Order: sequence, then C-alpha cells, then structure tokens
Amino acid sequence: MSLMQVRTDGNASPKGKARVYVTCHPQDFEQWFEKVCDDIFKVQNCAIYYTKDMTEEIPEEDKVTDLGQMNLFVIPVTFKLLTTKNRCLDSDFVYAVENHIPVLPIIMENGIDEFYSKKFGERQYLNPFSQDVTEIGYEEKLQKYLKSVLVDDETAARVRAAFDAYIFLSYRKKDRRYANELMRLIHSHPLCRDIAIWYDEFLTPGENFNNAIYEALQKSELFTLLVTPNLVNEENYVQTVEYPAARKEGKSILPVEMVETDRAELNKQFEDIPPAVDGRQEEEFRERFLNTISKIALAENDEDPTHNYLIGLAYLDGIDVEVNRPRAIELITSAAEAELIEAMEKLANMYGDGSGVEFNLREELKWRQRIFEYYNKTNGQSDESTLFALNRLAQTYRVLGNYTETLKLTEKEYEIACDVFGEKHKITASSLNNLACIYGNLGNYDKALEFGKKAYQLNCEIIGETHPVTLTSFGYSIWRAWRLFQGIRITGKCL
Repeated sequence: MSLMQVRTDGNASPKGKARVYVTCHPQDFEQWFEKVCDDIFKVQNCAIYYTKDMTEEIPEEDKVTDLGQMNLFVIPVTFKLLTTKNRCLDSDFVYAVENHIPVLPIIMENGIDEFYSKKFGERQYLNPFSQDVTEIGYEEKLQKYLKSVLVDDETAARVRAAFDAYIFLSYRKKDRRYANELMRLIHSHPLCRDIAIWYDEFLTPGENFNNAIYEALQKSELFTLLVTPNLVNEENYVQTVEYPAARKEGKSILPVEMVETDRAELNKQFEDIPPAVDGRQEEEFRERFLNTISKIALAENDEDPTHNYLIGLAYLDGIDVEVNRPRAIELITSAAEAELIEAMEKLANMYGDGSGVEFNLREELKWRQRIFEYYNKTNGQSDESTLFALNRLAQTYRVLGNYTETLKLTEKEYEIACDVFGEKHKITASSLNNLACIYGNLGNYDKALEFGKKAYQLNCEIIGETHPVTLTSFGYSIWRAWRLFQGIRITGKCL
C-alpha cells in the first residue's frame, strides 16, 4: 500500500493536476508543511503529495510509481535537516537528483548558508524571510519558478487534445506497480505511443470520484482490466463499480493478467468477461492489444513537430500517460531540431535547470544560440523576443564563466535596446544593469558602478526611486562589486 497522501487547494480532485512532492525533516513537518502548501497554492493550481510520517522509508518498489511520477520536489530547509540524518536528504533528494526531477529548496531559517552549500551545492533556492528590500518578492519568485517547471492548464489541455485516443485502465490500488508496468508495455509499441491512458494515479475511490469514472469511460475507446489475485480475493471497487459501468457503456473490454490468477473465480465474479491475455508474454499481449484497438483511427503524426512536442510534454510530466523521460527528451528534441520555437525554448530551460535531463550548460548554450538565431531570422533585431533571446544567451555564457563573450553580447543587447526602444525605456535600463553585473565579474569595479548608477538613475525616472527594480539596479551592482573586491565567492544562488 502506497504511503503517499495528497492535498489540493479547496479539496479539489488531484486528477490532471501537476504533481508536487513536499518532503522535509520529520521534526519540521508540523511547523513548515502547512506554510509551504499555502504558499504554493497561492500561486499554482497543483496537487501536493507527501507522507504523513517523514521517518518511514518509501519501499523501493513504490519509488517508481510514487516518487518517479512527481514533477517537482519541494524541500523546506532547516538547520536540523542539514545536520542530522533523515529520509528527506538521504533518500528522497538522492532519488530526485538521480532521476533528473527538479528540486526546489526553500530556506526556512537564516544563517545556514554554509551548511546548505555542503548538502545542496550551488542549487538555487528561495528564501521567504529575506530582509533584502532590493530583491523581487518571494511570492513572485515562487510563481515564476513554478510556472517555468510545471505545465499550466492551457498547455495541459493542448497536450490532451493531441492524443489519438484514450483507453481506461482499471486496477486495484494495491496493484499500482503492475499498472505502471502495463502502461509501459502498451506504450512500448510505436503505434500506441500517442494513446492516452486514463488511470486514477493516487486517488482513493469515494466522494465525487464516481462522476470522474463515468466521464472517463465515455471518452475511452477501450476498457483495460488489470488482472491479479487481488481482483478476486475480496469485494472491491473495480468489481462493483468500474467493470459494471464499462459493460453498461458497451465498451470493448480487454483483461490483462499480470500475475497468475484463478480464471474460474475471475469468470464467476466478473460476468461475461472476455478471455484474459497474458501480460507476461509481450508478443502475445501486443498482438491481442493491437487487434483490439485496430478500430481506433491512429493518426500518422511522426512528421508534425508540434504534435511530437506535445506528446513529449505528456511523457515528461505524466499527463494521462506514465512518466517516461527518455521518450519525452527524444520527442521534444525532434521537435526542436525541426525549429519549433517552443520546443527549443523548453529544451534550453531543461538543460539549464537539470529538469528531466542531466544538467548541461553546454547543451543549454547550444539551444540558446539557436533560439537567438531563430528570432533574429524570423523577427529581426528590432523585436523584443530577439532581444530577450540575446539576453538569455549572454547569461548562459556568464554562468559558464566566459565573461568576455558575455560582455560582447551584453553590449550588443544595450545597443539594440537603445535603437529599438530608446535610451529611456525599462528594457534599456535592464541592459545597463546587465552591463554593470558583467563588469563586476570582470573585476572592472569602476565600470560596474558607472553602469549601475546609470541603471539606477534611469529606473528612478521611469518607475520611481522606491520600486524594487530600481533598488536592485543600484544596490545589487554595488553589493556584487564589493563582494568581488573583497574576494568573496558568491555561491548558493538565490532564485
């Protein structure tokens, strides 16, 4: 039985929502769990999963079906978490890193930077208690980060519309591991890649779940029944609700035996059930499954970059299919190679964040360069999208430590901003601030302060002296120049 529990804003159904896993030190749960959940729900419509007992180890066989399906790990960070043995860091965090699942640490106590860097390295974090008035607010940062990592409702709707067909997967909750195996078996055939599977994820039957069952059945072309002894050894929801509903709707039914089961008892308890196919015999299963769904009109979409991109997102985020990151990367990359701009931008962000792939700044740089070239060719230098792409390219060079190339690109960014938007524009001010930062990296503190002052003065004119962006443009430049002058390495990047 899975240890996983779920919370949603307003107790809505978690079905179809992005999955966020919150894990922490056991002694921090009571103090910080509710706050973290409330903060997330303020800015993102998602489902938050957790275990009530943070000391209980998640069994290895449940990690793929539980942790492996998460879109993001969120970790409230305290001194206790960083200095004592706990499941959160010793197991959950390790699993996320090994499987390239994004991790967002949230600092819940000040003064723990040194301990943080020993455990998390230079991984970015959020600090809701920062007293720095020059920073963008915590809530705004959290919203931007979650939006960049989690699929929004509009994109999820596009993904669902891209599927060729839906099938309904019915199984006992205690057999969820076999359900995951069956989904992978179905999707292993190229013809079935674009078929969505309706399954209940972590839901517990009850409340308003019956309505969702009937809606899913109505749009599904096939009812697939996962057969194990658990299906016949006691009365259950599949037997009393799902199977009768499928028969009432006149759905094609395909029983798949994943564990040897008493066939006579199965026929007795499930009226008019068709013969079961053995899911352990892959060739036999594929032949029977393909024959069963042969009436479904499967589209030829392999040459459509937008379709491949959307199906790639489905496998990346587990939208009505199992999470399959290698397949997701293959599909998204094929769309990016075909110059689908949203695929190129997604791939650059993924490599830059280590989200779904191994963190790789060189790969990010390659795609940032291609994105800039795309916008420059399509929209020309006078377009804001081109300027933003140039900025992101420069910042990637900066993170790689190539400050000479960063300066060259940032100077070009400022020149274009002046020509396109004029010398008194917020984008021009942002370019000035970027110049201040890179001069600080190069150790030219006079230039850093010169451009920092220019950015500050321009922002005072445009948005006012007390605006956070105005304070940032000057205060951050001075702070960074002083830190570099003192020889203090800046680590533990705050988002």
